Amino acid sequence: MENYVKTVLYAYPLLKTVGEDYAEHIKNKAVLSYNSPKDTQSLAEYLAEEILRKNCLLWLKEVIEKTVDKLNAVDRSLVEMRYFGKKRKIPMQKGKDGENEPWSERKYFRYQQRLGERLSGMLTVAGVTKEVFETQLLGVELIKKIHRYVEAGRTLGADT
Repeated sequence: MENYVKTVLYAYPLLKTVGEDYAEHIKNKAVLSYNSPKDTQSLAEYLAEEILRKNCLLWLKEVIEKTVDKLNAVDRSLVEMRYFGKKRKIPMQKGKDGENEPWSERKYFRYQQRLGERLSGMLTVAGVTKEVFETQLLGVELIKKIHRYVEAGRTLGADT
């Protein structure tokens, strides 16, 4: 799975509050514009860029929600566990004695790998491409920080 896809998935739980924070920030900058050291045109351009950034984050949140909603219950649970930090039980499988037992660690990580590749494809089809990520999302400080973390080979999910 591409690192940018991991980044947007790890960022998803924060997108609602980040969008709300952007909206509040934009409102405050506009209300207090009389006290800004920037000239009117510079401030208007800044606010327009912030509005576009906020709308991009809301779009990303919506795309991820729609993508995750298309997954079956097991896949959705695994995505929520790994990327969204939600506590879930490891899926069960029939053991040799016919009893249910948790997936082996090997099966879990292999399944997560395949699921990651499917998610990557689904998000790409939905418009979350590497180019969109680099040109529109990487300008957001939160996304940039998470991406640096992912690029360093670290994970943020519950299975670390």
